[in-house]
Amino acid sequence: MNAARSVPMEHPASPRSGQHGAGWTIPFEEIRARDLPRVGGKGANLGELASAGFPVPAGFCVTTGAYARFLEAFGDAAWLWEQLEGLDPHDLPRVQAAGARVRGRLLEVAIPAEIEAAILRAWEAAGAAHAYAVRSSATAEDLPGASFAGQQDTFLNVRGRDALLQAVRACWASLFTDRAILYRIQGGFSHRAVMLSVVVQRMVMPDVSGILFTADPVTGHRHRMAIEASFGLGEALVSGLVTPDRYQLDKRRPGEVEIVVADKQRAIRPLPEGGTREEPLEGPARRARALSDAQIQALARLGAAIERHYGAPQDIEWCLEGGAFSVVQSRPITSLYPLPRPERGGDRDRLRVYVCFGHLQVMTDPMPPLAVAVWRRLFPFGKQGDPAAPNPHMVEAGGRLYVDMTPLLLHPAAGKVLPRLLSAGDALAARIVREVAARPELRAEARDPGLAARTGAVLRWAAPIVGRMAGWLLFGRPEAARPRMEALIDSTVQDAASRLAAAPAGPARLRCAFGEVLGVVPPPRFRRAVPMVGAGAVAFLALGRLLREQAQPGDLEALGRGLVGNVTTEMDHAVGDLADVARPHPALVEALRAAAAGAPLDGLRAREGGPEFLRALEGFLARYGMRGPGEIDIRRERYRDDPRLILHAVVGNLAHGEVGEERRRHARLGEQAEAAAARLLAAARRGRFGGARALVAARLIRVARHQMALREHPKFLMMQLFDLVRREVMAAGEELARAGRLDAVEDVFFLDDEELVQGLEDPAMDLRGPVARARAELARFERMAPPKVMTSEGECPPAAHDAAGFPAGAIVGTAASAGVVEGRARVVLDPTRETLLRGEILVAPFTDPGWTPLFINAAGLVMEVGGMMTHGSVVAREYGIPAVVSATEATKRIRTGQRVRVNGELGVVEILAEDQGREAGAS
Repeated sequence: MNAARSVPMEHPASPRSGQHGAGWTIPFEEIRARDLPRVGGKGANLGELASAGFPVPAGFCVTTGAYARFLEAFGDAAWLWEQLEGLDPHDLPRVQAAGARVRGRLLEVAIPAEIEAAILRAWEAAGAAHAYAVRSSATAEDLPGASFAGQQDTFLNVRGRDALLQAVRACWASLFTDRAILYRIQGGFSHRAVMLSVVVQRMVMPDVSGILFTADPVTGHRHRMAIEASFGLGEALVSGLVTPDRYQLDKRRPGEVEIVVADKQRAIRPLPEGGTREEPLEGPARRARALSDAQIQALARLGAAIERHYGAPQDIEWCLEGGAFSVVQSRPITSLYPLPRPERGGDRDRLRVYVCFGHLQVMTDPMPPLAVAVWRRLFPFGKQGDPAAPNPHMVEAGGRLYVDMTPLLLHPAAGKVLPRLLSAGDALAARIVREVAARPELRAEARDPGLAARTGAVLRWAAPIVGRMAGWLLFGRPEAARPRMEALIDSTVQDAASRLAAAPAGPARLRCAFGEVLGVVPPPRFRRAVPMVGAGAVAFLALGRLLREQAQPGDLEALGRGLVGNVTTEMDHAVGDLADVARPHPALVEALRAAAAGAPLDGLRAREGGPEFLRALEGFLARYGMRGPGEIDIRRERYRDDPRLILHAVVGNLAHGEVGEERRRHARLGEQAEAAAARLLAAARRGRFGGARALVAARLIRVARHQMALREHPKFLMMQLFDLVRREVMAAGEELARAGRLDAVEDVFFLDDEELVQGLEDPAMDLRGPVARARAELARFERMAPPKVMTSEGECPPAAHDAAGFPAGAIVGTAASAGVVEGRARVVLDPTRETLLRGEILVAPFTDPGWTPLFINAAGLVMEVGGMMTHGSVVAREYGIPAVVSATEATKRIRTGQRVRVNGELGVVEILAEDQGREAGAS
């Protein structure tokens, strides 16, 4: 749970000129957006709209200062906050009881006389004869990360002095409704920090009312408007009493409207004496359109104008009375995923297609600014002459990196190959890209005069790689690839380290780290490393095409098992070796369990076998200390930073098995792969042209077995470069923290690369402000699910699988490793805090090399993201366990302990009833 968040606020009781009642009330026409601390989000929005000339019914706000004075009159604030502290959002009865106690006490408090007088003066000035809507308006309302909409109470058609005062007091008490208390707890908002204003607005008696979204709230499309409309007051729609008419239109083609007329069974109408009533609709009225074509167009124009005023998509509540529209609320649509931020201004107006880099890397958590910046420096393609510059094709959205695929998609040849390449990393993303690429509006972008230059820059970078890949596939000696790759990695790291050592400490060394270590040193090495890996992947895929008719089921998958030289598998074996050192010493094993739980590592030395284990651990960290879970985020701790991260895996390994068991299992998998290779060759020889086909198959098998094992080596190189950069960044953070310019060393990751260097150069530069903003943004982004693919219009095309033909409740994903297994699921969100028991099925949002130790005990794998060639898929095949990836929302739909069946043949996960389950191994 997030730590409680305070909402920045001016002193709420401070009066200002022009206010009624010494600051207790303010009329709408005097309110601006900056007045949110005094009138809350709803009040600030209404005042801003009214002052901008939009048709807002007249009214006033009772300020947060009046609410603070009311709490003073209550006189027992300590009791009030005590009721709310420590509440568990899962203990609903306790939350309900606390809320009822607080509301009951507040409703007994008299409104202070000076506030009552101010409210009545403002009411009389607005027109005492009118009916009013009285609504709560919180200071935390309609913020970028939380809407707070509907958490407090609303009172409609309020008439007369006593009813008005009663409604105001009830609004104040409604800050403590059960739903408002729960919302603050779950959102990490402090109860004490959220203040309340009350909006008193002249009541509209509408013929029709509804909601207008100036962007599609479902797909995120910024050009699509969505209107919902029903007869009578909007409360019937908001409260879910009626199904509204739905109208959708494109701002660029407003005359083309998609219309769905609902069966509107009831309406809510105001009563003359005050209050409301529910009115059944009969006959043709139930199926009548709520809005005409002309009214839809007028409402769309009004919504577009409000969106332009705020500069962001809006959720607008509106009313239609006597043929005229009124706006009773407008707030930002907080659920929209942020748009990618391209650097080139001209491209902002062109349709672009972006693929989530995090999904391809199977790590979808948001990253802070520095982590985003280092990846943009590292990616070499398409930089057009400046290798040290950030990559223009890689952009940030919601704390995630997105790769602009548009230039390649629009190229006649590359556009056909790209979806196939994507399918190796994420089959679902590849499917969406194919669908979006076929749209006429994207094809029209091919006329962009700058497209050829941008596409050419990418293709010029890729052409030598493709040529070298063909050379390795056809002529190279596969056995030479691994030593050549390892020598390449060593020389690259040495070159980068030498450049850093030669640079003066301070800003110059950081510039070297960001510009040379990430931008200048890697590209020529990548152009030599990637073809070695690519040839192995192409050989594997080509073999499947060559022998798909002759091969026995499972033989192609078996060929990818037991690979020799995979750096991630070797790390896993090293974990097993660490466990084997400790295995003969029971006291040391117990000490390791305590250390994994947080006890100091020093206690290990005194145990029998402890010194030997610590020496082995030092050797492991010397080789793999730069790695860790979620390692593509440079902020994340590495094994070297906290060895307990790897001790969890060691302890899990110790829970079963014998000395050397993991290496023996890997050797058995290698023998199975060799046997599968022999069967594949025998199958290739059968039939016409069998001799020639066998020669090709033998070559492809040899390349695949040797060079598929190098798949993780380029990332291993990247993590070593990250390690060099991270050390310099941490040193800068320590310097800035010592100087009092950052609150903590880790704050340095919430600055981007340029901010960090400039901050070191300029002692007067404010760093705390950018850090605070970046932290708040990251907290907001953590609650957002990143789309696999999105367009520059904000559209997130649907990524649902077709579940037809599968059992009800089945999760349909992508088959990644053959076999079927049943067992108990364990949902793991953080591999540093959880250990998998032997025979359990690992259910995870994603995996990377930091997760690999969990595979030792796994009987199967289910991942929410990924494809055939992503980390989890490759490791699952190497371990011979069934795997299903791209299983949307698996960690939400599956609970730890449930029995599940993972079908790696069909790509389906079934959640079983207890009497359905049967113990089964991988088949």
